Amino acid sequence: MSVNDAFRAVMAAGLAHLLANESGLRRGADPEYLHQARVALRRLRSALEVFSPPLPESVVAPAARELGWLASRLGPARDWDVLMIDTLPPIEAEFGAQRGLKSFIARSRRLRRGADMAARRAVRSARYRRLTLRLSAGLAAEDWRARLNSTARAALQRPLGDHARAVLEARYRRVRKRGRGLDELSAAQLHRLRIAIKRFRYAADFFSGLYREGPVRETLQRLSRLQDILGEMNDAATAAELAVRVCRGRGGADILEARGILRGWNRARAALLKGELKDAWKSFHEAEKFW
Repeated sequence: MSVNDAFRAVMAAGLAHLLANESGLRRGADPEYLHQARVALRRLRSALEVFSPPLPESVVAPAARELGWLASRLGPARDWDVLMIDTLPPIEAEFGAQRGLKSFIARSRRLRRGADMAARRAVRSARYRRLTLRLSAGLAAEDWRARLNSTARAALQRPLGDHARAVLEARYRRVRKRGRGLDELSAAQLHRLRIAIKRFRYAADFFSGLYREGPVRETLQRLSRLQDILGEMNDAATAAELAVRVCRGRGGADILEARGILRGWNRARAALLKGELKDAWKSFHEAEKFW
């Protein structure tokens, strides 16, 4: 397979993934539709990064901008879903008698509805329709090739292997660099490590068919574990930010106590996750490269 054909295949799969969840997301039928739509967006945006050289900036930048716009509309709704579905239920089970917690949850539910409506408006919009139609038409017509110089055109026609190895090596090195001194990393640095791991994982998944299944699967499992741990830590930080919004303009002692319960719960969870992160990082660090 050429670099060009691989790009088309990956983008087409990502677009199909997005469109398959569109109807459910429009209806607000189940939070999983929103989650899967965001996964599809991440894959599409990652594919643009993976194949950006030799694809011209005039092709990549407009698509990346529009996909980024859609991600910015869906992201807040997903943050509220995580808070309401994953974070608050165990806290409510433990501290449900606390009066302020009930008020906190009720206001969170209202704010979640607002974010969900904004996400659905985005998917119903003309801008979203233009985005999906232009991606579909561009993949079918390959009109970007008319804008390529001879060097870029030749690079797109090369066998995929060389391009894949270069991308995987660069992303692997970035992850290892971001993870140096893991025990001392700040929250912002852990966030950058999470992004680097996510980008490496998507690239490894895109190119997995080029390599032996066993080593690829092992690497993806180790990356998935790291990403899940860092994702939970990021969810805790996001929950703290959302709690500020929930309590904005409400200075009662009860609801402020509920915010304190959430903060303490997340700090305890983060402490446990740091131990898991250290083990997962060691496992990844010791693994052999598959490419």
